[in-house]
Amino acid sequence: MGPGSTGIQSMADFAVITHTLWDEAPRIRHQLTDLLLCAGHRTWFFERPEPPLSLPRAAVDLGPRSPTRVPTRHLLHHQLRVTPLLHRLNASFVRADLRAAAARAGMSGTPEVINFAHDYWFLRDVFPGSRIMTIIHDDFEAQSRLPFRSHITWSLRRTCLSSDRVFAVSEPLRRRLSEWCDAELFLPWAIEPYRHPQPGVDRRRLLLFWGHVDTAIDPDVVRSLSESLVRRGPDWGLLIVGPTASHRREQVIAPLRSLPNVRIMGRTPLDRLPMDRVVAAVLPYRNTPAVNAVTLANKSMQLLAHGLPLVVSGMPNFLDLPFVVRLAECGGPDAALDRCIAGFEAWQRDIESFLSTNGPEARLRQLRIAPGSPFPA
Repeated sequence: MGPGSTGIQSMADFAVITHTLWDEAPRIRHQLTDLLLCAGHRTWFFERPEPPLSLPRAAVDLGPRSPTRVPTRHLLHHQLRVTPLLHRLNASFVRADLRAAAARAGMSGTPEVINFAHDYWFLRDVFPGSRIMTIIHDDFEAQSRLPFRSHITWSLRRTCLSSDRVFAVSEPLRRRLSEWCDAELFLPWAIEPYRHPQPGVDRRRLLLFWGHVDTAIDPDVVRSLSESLVRRGPDWGLLIVGPTASHRREQVIAPLRSLPNVRIMGRTPLDRLPMDRVVAAVLPYRNTPAVNAVTLANKSMQLLAHGLPLVVSGMPNFLDLPFVVRLAECGGPDAALDRCIAGFEAWQRDIESFLSTNGPEARLRQLRIAPGSPFPA
């Protein structure tokens, strides 16, 4: 273990290293940055690197309760670093760029480093004396666009071995990284407090998909859910709510638009939806390597905060919890929906307990970080 491994006990400086822009759709690196800020720590968010010929841009202080946004550059995209030599050439460039970017951003001393970059195995050279915690959030090897992936494995392995602690956001990833290090499972946390749903499950006639409406959705599963709802009556329906990350929205929703009792909406906060009529949230995903690796989807915590059980397809590594209903194990949507109706009230205590033990303080404790100031009420 490196310096600082006993944990942070007061306000500290954090460098969050990412391959993400701060203004992209929030994911775990944004959420953890917000968590650090809410806990009273000073935070610099190092953004997705740009090509080497880009002019160095100034860091942007986004104001109170926001990170300082730090632009960075790289020499070669990680998919193109197909030999150790190319990795090392890129590392030489990025080392110098990160040092300069940190200086321009006003960062000094020995910050704590939370690294989301699978290919930055040289961060100890940039931040000597810092504790480096790496969080691997995607299966970068499986996502390789080339027919081989040894160059991804080369950098991923070295990044893990050079870190003080390593975390993975899914159980398959944790098992993979455990070949090289003592990786820990790092799950999402409850952003919103639990609220007990209004009584009267007999008045609940809606299923809800709330998330990215994209190609991960299995239209055959949605069709079977729609058919089940039609059999129950015209007052039953399925809401599909959310944005599409690409230009392919029409292609995604076209096979869903004609289904009976299915309504499709754009991005909408949960509080603006008829939550008192929803009996369960559905995650109707295809069987793909990326989806099957999911252990707990980020949005799950927000849905559970409204007391909703989860109906899932695919995702064989999804957590086994009393209020998680698997379509495959139930034998189909009719039985799954019957189970949600029967268990809705009884599961509320389990849902509340799960959220209370998986709040923001629990994730900070896992990282050995104490709040530098009290959490806001």
